[in-house]
Amino acid sequence: MPNTHPIPEFLTNENLRLILFGGKGGVGKTTMAAMTALYLARTSQGRKKILIISTDPAHSLSDSLGMPIGDRVTPVSYSPKSEVRSPTWEVREQEPEAEKTSDMGLRTSDNPNLYARELDAAELIDQFKRKNQAVMGKLAERGTYFDQEDITDFLDLSLPGMDEVMAIIEMAQLLKRQDFDTLIVDTAPTGHTVRMLNLPEQMKKWIEVMDLMQHKHRYMFRHFTGKKYVKDECDLFLENLSSDVSMIQKMLSNRETTRFVPVLIPELMSVYETKRLLVSLEKIRTPVREIIVNRVAQRFECPFCTSRRENQKQALQKIDEAFSGFEKIQVPLFSHEINGIEALEQTADYLAGLPIPEKPLKTVKSVPKSDSCVFFNPGLEFILFGGKGGVGKTTLASAAALHLARQHPEKKILLFSTDPAHSLSDSLDIPIGNRITPIQWAVGGGQWAGDRGQKAEDRVGAEEDDGHRTSDIGPQTSDIGHLDTNLFALEIDPEGLWMNFKESFKKDVEALFDHFLGGGADIRFDRQVMTEMLEMAPPGLDEIMSLDKMMELRQEKAFDIFVLDTSPTGHLLRFLELPHLVRQWLRVFFRLLMKYKGVVRLTGAAEKALALSKNVRKIQESLVDIQKTRFVSVTIPERMGFLELERLMNALEKANVPCEHVIMNMVLPWTDCGFCARKRMEQQDCIQKTHARFHSRTVVQAPLFPDPVRGVTQLKKVSEMVFCRGER
Repeated sequence: MPNTHPIPEFLTNENLRLILFGGKGGVGKTTMAAMTALYLARTSQGRKKILIISTDPAHSLSDSLGMPIGDRVTPVSYSPKSEVRSPTWEVREQEPEAEKTSDMGLRTSDNPNLYARELDAAELIDQFKRKNQAVMGKLAERGTYFDQEDITDFLDLSLPGMDEVMAIIEMAQLLKRQDFDTLIVDTAPTGHTVRMLNLPEQMKKWIEVMDLMQHKHRYMFRHFTGKKYVKDECDLFLENLSSDVSMIQKMLSNRETTRFVPVLIPELMSVYETKRLLVSLEKIRTPVREIIVNRVAQRFECPFCTSRRENQKQALQKIDEAFSGFEKIQVPLFSHEINGIEALEQTADYLAGLPIPEKPLKTVKSVPKSDSCVFFNPGLEFILFGGKGGVGKTTLASAAALHLARQHPEKKILLFSTDPAHSLSDSLDIPIGNRITPIQWAVGGGQWAGDRGQKAEDRVGAEEDDGHRTSDIGPQTSDIGHLDTNLFALEIDPEGLWMNFKESFKKDVEALFDHFLGGGADIRFDRQVMTEMLEMAPPGLDEIMSLDKMMELRQEKAFDIFVLDTSPTGHLLRFLELPHLVRQWLRVFFRLLMKYKGVVRLTGAAEKALALSKNVRKIQESLVDIQKTRFVSVTIPERMGFLELERLMNALEKANVPCEHVIMNMVLPWTDCGFCARKRMEQQDCIQKTHARFHSRTVVQAPLFPDPVRGVTQLKKVSEMVFCRGER
């Protein structure tokens, strides 16, 4: 099975220094990034040093390469003749005895031109604080009423969104040092990657606020001393940070040295998300030339394979139409997982036109019978679906909400998406957006009464230019009780809510300063610092507003049960940590506001912060209450899915979030096809390990359908297969 496409330009262009891979979760970004790094290392024959880094909080790079990596620049051993076999997953986490550690903290290797690193955001934040805390403290002291204790408390906060900030800063440093010829980036799923790529512009605003603080110091120095101002360490810090931000911004838009390679699969939901990604990339002028279409079904004399192939035709046609200006690189669906050096080498060989040998079948013991997923109890309020991107969280969350609506007509159910890259509209095949939308599941095939018959594909391209859906659809909360349905959906716009919060806060502060203080020079600086203070908040705080909005809806008692379609694992874990972090942040923030209480009455702003804190405390209490909350972990029967499931379950346990159900999604049916048999044997091995590892949990199997599951009719079938009819 040789590749019929020309070798992709990002594999042959000697001038490229930065190659980023991104897309919807679960489409194979990590695999394509690792394969590219390996290919470039092999073909350069030692002339170039290649570094691949992961910016996804839920790293998969170690799993893909089949070796432990972590937050250290780790040499990756490979063989041009593919003599290196990928280690078994049972022993992957063990440190190879042959490895040694150099004085520089780098692990030694026989092939010193390929390296890997999984960025540890927490460690990067600590390093940044240790290096710059004194300077940042001095800036805040000079420009605000805050004392050193306040500043230390603020800077010590572990704020959500700082992982993306640190990733950008670290990328800038890596490119500036030029220790490596090519930097390859395995990014987080789409929504968070877009946010990361937009960070340079946001960081410019932070620098402007800090420079405003320093400007007050410069003004006072010149005014009271009459001397010429000489730059100090604060000025140099701002200049260096500004230089790094400008450099990464220029690099991201440099068509000669940078490529962003979107990865998608031939499913309509993936196509729509890629379109939204390309709109965002176009805004920041990040160059895209090729698009990888991964997991294209092959032609086999098998009804299941044939059906899958036929159902991919529509998506492949959409891909040709939507991305006509780009080179499309098709990569087939292989019968084996692409992980470990050997498999990655074979994938690289495929792109270079070489065939991939089939692995022999192995026998697998029979797997335990699947259970049913029962999670309802009378006091239940929240059901969260989480897991690795691309495992079907949205589909199963939608099916669960539909199941609850059908089984409990007396309950009002809200299907609620907290993922920045929403998929509910695509899953339900109806427009939803940022207002509560009724789902007519009993009659009408799930169509929305106000826009009957409009399909998700017709909606793509009609969205706002900024990639956000319009907010003028669906009924108001007060109208819900009058509708002939008990199922509703909402794709919350957390960024919009956060912007409204900030604007309202600014108006309160501006009005009070205008009324009480007038316009002296000193006050002018303080007024500006105070009104712009929220711009110092890192991205990720918008997710706070999702929590706040949900608690408002809960307080209104418009809904009985909230079914949450969450972000992929890494950002989900951050989301679960938000209640604690936000309350900590709000305590510090509130205390800072009070520094002005002797000068102005910040009643409105303080009340907003206090109300937000109360709502966050309520959700914090609910998340750990087994009577109110159910967490359902979703995975697929693949090695990388199993490893990420382990990490997710461990994190949930640490956070005291109850999780008694695991859904093993996309299980292949039995067929006589050799390709399907190879794939199913590999899956059965994983299912066995999952049952053994999580024997105390309910493990449910959900089948892989030959066609994408979209619309209420198909979701009903999923709900009947996965969620039992009886209730506890």
